[in-house]
Amino acid sequence: MTADDESAEIAVPWFWGRVPDPGATDQARQAWADRVVEMFAEWTRDGWDEDFRTSWITEGGLPEDFPFTAENVGRGIARWLTDRAATLPPWQRMAWGTAFVQGWPRWSPVPVVVEYRAPAADDPIYLMELVGAGSSPAASSPDIDYGRQIEYITTPYGDGLRVLSVHSTPDRFAYGRLDAAMRLDWPAAEGRPPARVDVLLTTRVVDLQLLALIGPGVEKLMQQIAEHPQPIAPARQGVNR
Repeated sequence: MTADDESAEIAVPWFWGRVPDPGATDQARQAWADRVVEMFAEWTRDGWDEDFRTSWITEGGLPEDFPFTAENVGRGIARWLTDRAATLPPWQRMAWGTAFVQGWPRWSPVPVVVEYRAPAADDPIYLMELVGAGSSPAASSPDIDYGRQIEYITTPYGDGLRVLSVHSTPDRFAYGRLDAAMRLDWPAAEGRPPARVDVLLTTRVVDLQLLALIGPGVEKLMQQIAEHPQPIAPARQGVNR
């Protein structure tokens, strides 16, 4: 694939981490927040990217003179993520990402909801319906769907797909959706029995520049998840996702 091929994906480095579970101890949450501050101190040791500052001020409603320090930004991100993770049901967890452009953290945090679940069927084809790859949007949705892009992925422990779609609300507010799923078969290791698990991932994007990067970014997260087996959270009650 050549650099001028319009189908080529834009590649940027990504960091992905896991937000502490709502049941984590105060000590564990504090240690995690301290680590977030340390990461931003390292990432911004040469200063702050102007696009990052602008997006934070605009989207967060911050004053123009907001003091951009690793402490302020890191603690703010940690609070926002833990507050948002606390609203998720027991069967979902939250990951967070940072995308880098020319060495600068350009987008952060990028939240992704992750759900580990026992397979609902032997054939993983049902996952395509859950991520919107097997049917058209529901007629009851008021949003306009401008189509979708489906990409299949392979990990060392199973295959999956990601579906990127662009929508707009009736008042013409544009946003992107990224839904992904994979069936993983983890072998027995270190006293842990073999396990088969389905993983679903979801995020929404309002920055159209980030929209061009979110697909490869979430694919990196999927590869990372495949390499790190996790216990299945309590089963979701009710019908389909």
